[in-house]
Amino acid sequence: MPLPQKRWFRIGDVAKRWEIPLSDIEDYALDEMLQLSVFVVDLPAEMGSWEGSRVGEGPALQDLPILNGPQPLLRGNLLEIFRDGQAGVRAFRTAHPNTYLHVRSDVPEVIVRRDDLIVTREERDRFEREHETASAPGAPATMDIWHNDDFTRVQFAGARHKFGKKQAAVLRVLKAAGETGEPWREGQQLLQEVEAGSMRLVDLFKYKPVWRQLVQTDGDGRYRLNAAMLSPERRRIRLFRRSGRERPGAGSPNAEASRNLIAAPSARA
Repeated sequence: MPLPQKRWFRIGDVAKRWEIPLSDIEDYALDEMLQLSVFVVDLPAEMGSWEGSRVGEGPALQDLPILNGPQPLLRGNLLEIFRDGQAGVRAFRTAHPNTYLHVRSDVPEVIVRRDDLIVTREERDRFEREHETASAPGAPATMDIWHNDDFTRVQFAGARHKFGKKQAAVLRVLKAAGETGEPWREGQQLLQEVEAGSMRLVDLFKYKPVWRQLVQTDGDGRYRLNAAMLSPERRRIRLFRRSGRERPGAGSPNAEASRNLIAAPSARA
């Protein structure tokens, strides 16, 4: 039976997921790029708005909620937690300007320690979408294979790779071909289509050895993208399809080349 998704994660788990030190999580939070929260239970609070700064004006109480679940922390409190290991919290961040959310005055402040800091699923996913981390759109963090829209960044077999404009263009063309069901393309045609100055694909990708795992060859000048990089419905396309050309015979050099193709693991959905 599949387990339910978690609503929040400890910051150590997020750092491990993104393969960065915990200090980077703290820096993102202080720069207000990533919102950290604390989980509270049955906490009496008051919320309202600031009406203005003229004499006689002040906060206007709107509600007396009982807080449960993750509550976003203010940067000042986070700085104190990172510096001293803990902070007494009496206010939380609000989504709208000129509003406030305070712990009620008759309730003790909430002591928040570094180990209490969490990231909500919504905030984690937002950060990943905006910064193209492990879980960019269509790429769960648990998968070993992923690419961004223009193929300038690719994650493959647990490593991340960057490609130049011409290299990425070749990968995009092969991706489009693979999605149509006719994945094989002539090498010279690929180079001409992306206006590469190289005479061979091996020259274009000579400083990116991983390309031999991303791009497969039939040994006769044709190339296709590794099927693991395609959409799920296309990952089962046979290595050789009839496209007006005869499949290499069992004893031919081309057949031997095809048997030596590197088979990458299938991406997990």
